[in-house]
Amino acid sequence: METVNQISPDAMNRVVLEARKEGVFAGLSSGLASAILGQRLMGFTRNKTLFCGALTTVLAGYLFTQAFTDTAIARLRAEEIRLANSDPSSAGNVPFSSA
Repeated sequence: METVNQISPDAMNRVVLEARKEGVFAGLSSGLASAILGQRLMGFTRNKTLFCGALTTVLAGYLFTQAFTDTAIARLRAEEIRLANSDPSSAGNVPFSSA
């Protein structure tokens, strides 16, 4: 019996965009690492190394993007639940730091 407001499309778009950025970076990092390990430690030829790096980049990027997206959406939902359940009288007492 949760009464949670629907997540705004703007917030969802920002979360998905950030997750994609992080997923691309994680995929590229994983692909580079696998190509280096494949060439140096496993003695792959040039073509096998490129294939290994490309395949790892795509798969790791996809999986990391899915994980980052799911985590970010869960955090967004938890934040909305927390805000919905918070005391309305304490809404104005948000601490801030002055620079």
